[in-house]
Amino acid sequence: MKLIGLSTNVTLHDVQQNRTTLKLAANFLERRSEIMNCINERELYGLSTDPEDYNPETDPFEFFIGIEVSSNEDIPEGMVFREIPANTYVLFTFKGPFENAGAVHAYLYSTWLKQSGYELSGLYNIEIYDERNHGPESEESITDIIFPVRKKQ
Repeated sequence: MKLIGLSTNVTLHDVQQNRTTLKLAANFLERRSEIMNCINERELYGLSTDPEDYNPETDPFEFFIGIEVSSNEDIPEGMVFREIPANTYVLFTFKGPFENAGAVHAYLYSTWLKQSGYELSGLYNIEIYDERNHGPESEESITDIIFPVRKKQ
C-alpha cells in the first residue's frame, strides 16, 4: 500500500498528554486536498512505527497520517511518502476515543500473541479511519487497528 501524508516523531507521553498526533491529524485534514492521486478518499491511515528495542516509557516512534495513493509522484511540499509491504495482519476493532487503542495494544501483548501461535513480523501498526470514525474524541467512533504477524516457527 502506498501512502502520502504527514509524519512526526512522538513519545507515548506526547500522544497522551500533549495530543501531538491529534494536532498532526488536524493539519493533515486541512491539507489533504493537495494530494492529487488518491485511491480512496474515505479512508485515512494512522501508521505508528517503533524503533528496534522500543521502550514505550521513553523512546520516540514515528506517527504518520495519510491517505492511499496510486504512486509516489506529486508529493505536496512538507508531506512524505510511505509504502507498507504486503503482509499477513491481525485486525482488532475498538470503539470510542483514540485513547482506547491502548487497550488493544495491551490485549495484543498480554493475551493474543501468547495464545494465537503468531508473532509480530514488523515494527508498525496501522489504524484505519473510515466512515465509522467520527473523530478522535468521539465515544461513537469505530476504528480498526492492524498488526503485521507471521506464524511462530
